[in-house]
Amino acid sequence: MLMKFTSTLLRFICLFLLSITSFLQAQTREIDSLKTLLKKAPNDSVKVAIMNNLSFQLGTVDAAQGYSYAKQAVELAEKSGLKSRLGLSYNNLGIIYDQRGQGDSALIYYNKALKVSKKIKNIYIEASALGNIGYVYWSQGDFNKALDYTLKGLAILDTGRNYTSTANSLEHVAMIYYDLKDYKNSVKYHRLAIPIYLMAKAEPELGGLYCNMALNYLESSKDSMIFYLKKAEAILLKYEEHWGLGHVYNNIGGVYIEIKNADLALLYLNKAINERRLVGDDRGMCSTHSSFGMAWLMKGRTELAKAHLDTAVTMAKAMDMQDILAEAYRNYALVYAKLGLLDSVTSYLQKESDIQDTIFSSEKTTAIADMQTKYDTEKKDLEIAKQKAELEAKEIEKKRQQTFIAALIGLVILIILLGYFIYSRNKIRQKARMDAELANQREIRSKAVIEAEEKERRRIAQDLHDGVGQILSAAKLNLSGLEDKLKLTNPEQSALLTNALDLVNDSVKEVREVSHNMMPNTLIKLGLASAVREFITKISSVPNLKIDLQIVGMEERLDNTVETVLYRVIQEVVSNIIKHAKANVISMQLIRHENELTIMIEDNGVGFDKKKVTQFEGIGLKNIISRVEFLSGNVDFDTTPGQGTTVVIEIPLT
Repeated sequence: MLMKFTSTLLRFICLFLLSITSFLQAQTREIDSLKTLLKKAPNDSVKVAIMNNLSFQLGTVDAAQGYSYAKQAVELAEKSGLKSRLGLSYNNLGIIYDQRGQGDSALIYYNKALKVSKKIKNIYIEASALGNIGYVYWSQGDFNKALDYTLKGLAILDTGRNYTSTANSLEHVAMIYYDLKDYKNSVKYHRLAIPIYLMAKAEPELGGLYCNMALNYLESSKDSMIFYLKKAEAILLKYEEHWGLGHVYNNIGGVYIEIKNADLALLYLNKAINERRLVGDDRGMCSTHSSFGMAWLMKGRTELAKAHLDTAVTMAKAMDMQDILAEAYRNYALVYAKLGLLDSVTSYLQKESDIQDTIFSSEKTTAIADMQTKYDTEKKDLEIAKQKAELEAKEIEKKRQQTFIAALIGLVILIILLGYFIYSRNKIRQKARMDAELANQREIRSKAVIEAEEKERRRIAQDLHDGVGQILSAAKLNLSGLEDKLKLTNPEQSALLTNALDLVNDSVKEVREVSHNMMPNTLIKLGLASAVREFITKISSVPNLKIDLQIVGMEERLDNTVETVLYRVIQEVVSNIIKHAKANVISMQLIRHENELTIMIEDNGVGFDKKKVTQFEGIGLKNIISRVEFLSGNVDFDTTPGQGTTVVIEIPLT
């Protein structure tokens, strides 16, 4: 089962509005400190701000206390007439209801926040409220309303500089389009969010984005799907996001099941189960066991397949996960079909059908029950809060004991690991030195080839300009002088001389053009950005071709070799588009980040099948790949026949 990566960041909370004084900013992450500050608050405005912050901090730790502080903040803001605080308080209480699964109550307070924010002209709270309303409708399955409200919030965010909220909103729009099965727009908005996350230096969020973006390629391109899942894996590994890694590995395993590669499916499903066991993701483990069943079935190991499906069924029943239980029964039917037991196949397909009917009926019953009980919720929450307060002291003591035991066990493990580390360190260092030397030799060879090629280009360009070009110019001058002296009266002879002068003049221009193409003066004197602009200007005269160029952060020049190699790569990509793609629109972006340069070139042409590219056609692609690898970069060709092509090049700058 392929799963979406969800994040609380999709609720658009204006945290920056919670700042009130310098002493409060220093303590916002400490609940006890906030409670102390609340007692010393000098006025109602500060009290409301602290209560909102407490409700947010407690929202995922103690839901009852979080709700209590959010409610108090709203009541005090209403009583004191604090319109500047009231919009955020309404929005915050809406988030608490949303987290508790009470979407209707959340909508009431989000709409109140929207109304107040418009009156006081606070665009940040207005955008947050619109995004949160969209989130509720998305959760309820009303995707059209969700898209409408989220796009309205996005339009407001575009007027400000809150990059993280803008990127979150773009990702939310992308996920709504995914649920609407509009995968083209889903990919479009995912890609729009990427450079904004990078500007905001919000790299961890990119892991979730790439995981969700990959799902759009399930039907069209399994290679692209795996490419983006592995980009997500790299980021999540860097930040040790084990929960997200469980999703990524599970989805990669699911892709390999789809393409009938059982060995790789088992490899990634094992990684998924380990990550999910680490964070206690029981629902995720249940889903992964069900997928294990399909992988082992592909290997012909029906007993192992049944064992994993037995585990999935047991866990799904224990946690009342009807959707995964239905999937497991469907997989059971496939196992028994493999064994030729048609009665068992029919039995399990009937069980799946019964569960689907139960899910539908349960959803209707749940909706009615929510309406009947939403007015009793506050009373129940207060009772729960009282019980938790009585148990708090016992829990603290219990946690202290657990911490001591864990520390003791950790110390023993650390001693063992230290001994192993000392034993293996020398081997690792020796291998690292050998690998580094091999890599260095490869780099030296590649650099020598590239540098020799560029040196030869410069020499030929110089020879053409200073040698052949000067000779042709001299020939032109001599012919012009001859024309003046001969004073030909015969029209036929005069036409022949004029034609000869024109041919020499055209040859001079052609030599200069070839010399310039081999080594543009603009690239040498002004750098990559100016050379690309000049190159695009020259080819803009191609009929029926529109070229959009966006260059960001390229004020400072790069290393000469890097600029030259990238210029050749861009020339090669654009040349291939003009020759083969039949495109009428090319979009090019050069974006320099702190440690990386990203080049994205898109066209709306005919696309191509990478597996069917001929040897002759593949020469250009190999040149591009080898030059990018020379710069220690990565290049990805995202294309399918009839869908255009996107080339993404990433070059490290450190």
